[in-house]
Formats: sequence, C-alpha cells, structure tokens
Amino acid sequence: MTNSSKTLKNEKNQDWILIQPGLFDFPVEEGQYPALLANRCTSCGRSFFPKRTLCPHCFEQGEMEDIALDRRGVIYVCTVVHIPSPAGIKAPYSYGYVDIPANSIRVFALFTGGDPYSFQSGQEVELVLEPIKKEQQGQQIIGYKFKPLS
Repeated sequence: MTNSSKTLKNEKNQDWILIQPGLFDFPVEEGQYPALLANRCTSCGRSFFPKRTLCPHCFEQGEMEDIALDRRGVIYVCTVVHIPSPAGIKAPYSYGYVDIPANSIRVFALFTGGDPYSFQSGQEVELVLEPIKKEQQGQQIIGYKFKPLS
C-alpha cells in the first residue's frame, strides 16, 4: 500500500487511518525509522514542514525539493493541556515545538512516552508514529509524535 491510501492495515490487520496523508512515511519498512516528509527551497535553502508548494521567502525564484527530516530533535518549548482536545485527545497531554538541528527546522508535535509533566525544553526526543485517537467505527487514527530518547 502507498502513503496516499486513506486506510491502511497494521501488523495485526487492524485498520489505521493517517491523520493526514503525506506528513510522514507509512508504512515503515522493517529495520527502518519513520521520517517526517518536508521540502526545501533550492534557492534560499529554507525547509518547510508541512510541505509548501511555493517558498514564502523567495517566492518563485527556486524549486521546492522533497526531503525527509531527521528523526531526532530537541524540545524548544512545551506545555501540558488539562482539558480534552476538540479532536478527542484525552487530557492531560503534552505538546510543543521540536527543533530538528540536522534540517534547521522547527516542527509542532505531540509528546509521548512519559508523564506529560516530564517533558522540558532542551530535552532530546525522537520521532514515533502512534495512534492519536479512535474513530467512531474503532479505527485508529495515527500521527506523528516525539518521545524522549532512551
């Protein structure tokens, strides 16, 4: 199956729905790591996630080339939310911005793999793909999150 498929099967043959096609590689081949899919302007070198069709800094001077972001980053800032999200994420949960130094980019993300209160600025994290919530029919909606480096 391709990333453009709306519904995919996991290893237990359960249906998974991507939160948004084109944000990350899925499914991930055995022995590989997930990656966020971004792009970079060939003129000014700035990277964007999610992808842009046109560079907002130099407009039509450069082409946009696809890149995969490094899976490791550092939390720039984070917070804990104490009320459920309108999208159905149960509280408390933590989210914030992650700097990915290898790509000189900052991305917005949910955090996982620890107590929501344990995340802090400067903490090293890595990308994971996990369920975010269940749809009414019981299908898992998966997205990207960052967890602490072990």
